[in-house]
Amino acid sequence: MSFTLELIINPIALSLAVIGGALAGFIIGRGKLAKARGMIQRLESDLVLSNHETLDAQKELIALQTRVQEQSIPVIPMKITGGKDNNSKEKASK
Repeated sequence: MSFTLELIINPIALSLAVIGGALAGFIIGRGKLAKARGMIQRLESDLVLSNHETLDAQKELIALQTRVQEQSIPVIPMKITGGKDNNSKEKASK
Protein backbone atom coordinates (compact mmCIF):
# COMPACT_ATOMS: atom_id res chain seq x y z
CA MET A 1 0.00 0.00 0.00
CA SER A 2 1.33 3.38 -0.91
CA PHE A 3 0.58 6.44 1.08
CA THR A 4 -0.40 9.53 -0.90
CA LEU A 5 -0.93 12.95 0.46
CA GLU A 6 -3.38 15.15 -1.36
CA LEU A 7 -3.46 18.76 -0.37
CA ILE A 8 -6.70 20.51 -0.97
CA ILE A 9 -6.35 24.27 -0.74
CA ASN A 10 -9.52 26.19 -0.22
CA PRO A 11 -9.23 29.49 -2.15
CA ILE A 12 -11.66 31.26 0.16
CA ALA A 13 -9.70 30.30 3.30
CA LEU A 14 -6.42 31.28 1.59
CA SER A 15 -7.70 34.69 0.54
CA LEU A 16 -9.11 35.33 4.03
CA ALA A 17 -5.75 34.41 5.58
CA VAL A 18 -3.86 36.76 3.24
CA ILE A 19 -6.29 39.62 3.84
CA GLY A 20 -6.22 39.03 7.61
CA GLY A 21 -2.41 39.00 7.67
CA ALA A 22 -2.19 42.17 5.62
CA LEU A 23 -4.72 43.89 7.88
CA ALA A 24 -2.90 42.79 11.04
CA GLY A 25 0.43 44.02 9.62
CA PHE A 26 -1.11 47.35 8.67
CA ILE A 27 -2.55 47.86 12.15
CA ILE A 28 0.71 46.92 13.89
CA GLY A 29 2.77 49.15 11.58
CA ARG A 30 0.40 52.08 12.09
CA GLY A 31 0.68 51.69 15.87
CA LYS A 32 4.47 51.67 15.72
CA LEU A 33 4.44 54.75 13.48
CA ALA A 34 2.16 56.64 15.89
CA LYS A 35 4.41 55.71 18.81
CA ALA A 36 7.51 56.90 16.92
CA ARG A 37 5.83 60.20 15.99
CA GLY A 38 4.87 60.78 19.62
CA MET A 39 8.46 60.13 20.70
CA ILE A 40 9.78 62.55 18.06
CA GLN A 41 7.37 65.29 19.20
CA ARG A 42 8.37 64.78 22.84
CA LEU A 43 12.09 64.96 21.99
CA GLU A 44 11.57 68.07 19.86
CA SER A 45 9.74 69.81 22.70
CA ASP A 46 12.56 68.87 25.10
CA LEU A 47 15.11 70.29 22.65
CA VAL A 48 13.17 73.55 22.28
CA LEU A 49 12.93 73.88 26.06
CA SER A 50 16.66 73.23 26.43
CA ASN A 51 17.50 75.84 23.79
CA HIS A 52 15.19 78.33 25.52
CA GLU A 53 16.95 77.78 28.85
CA THR A 54 20.34 78.23 27.18
CA LEU A 55 19.27 81.50 25.59
CA ASP A 56 17.93 82.77 28.93
CA ALA A 57 21.24 81.94 30.60
CA GLN A 58 23.17 83.77 27.87
CA LYS A 59 20.94 86.83 28.26
CA GLU A 60 21.58 86.85 31.99
CA LEU A 61 25.33 86.53 31.39
CA ILE A 62 25.33 89.47 28.99
CA ALA A 63 23.30 91.56 31.44
CA LEU A 64 25.77 90.71 34.21
CA GLN A 65 28.74 91.59 32.01
CA THR A 66 27.25 94.95 31.07
CA ARG A 67 26.50 95.69 34.73
CA VAL A 68 30.10 94.93 35.68
CA GLN A 69 31.44 97.09 32.84
CA GLU A 70 29.19 100.00 33.83
CA GLN A 71 30.51 100.05 37.37
CA SER A 72 33.58 102.20 37.71
CA ILE A 73 35.92 100.42 40.07
CA PRO A 74 39.21 102.24 40.58
CA VAL A 75 42.18 100.05 39.86
CA ILE A 76 45.52 100.98 41.37
CA PRO A 77 48.43 99.59 39.37
CA MET A 78 51.09 97.94 41.48
CA LYS A 79 54.66 98.21 40.29
CA ILE A 80 57.28 96.09 41.92
CA THR A 81 60.71 97.56 41.47
CA GLY A 82 63.32 95.69 43.39
CA GLY A 83 66.58 95.69 41.49
CA LYS A 84 68.64 93.68 43.96
CA ASP A 85 66.03 91.02 44.62
CA ASN A 86 65.35 90.39 40.94
CA ASN A 87 69.04 90.02 40.09
CA SER A 88 69.72 87.58 42.90
CA LYS A 89 66.81 85.39 41.81
CA GLU A 90 67.99 85.38 38.22
CA LYS A 91 71.50 84.37 39.19
CA ALA A 92 70.25 81.60 41.45
CA SER A 93 68.03 80.13 38.75
CA LYS A 94 70.80 80.14 36.10
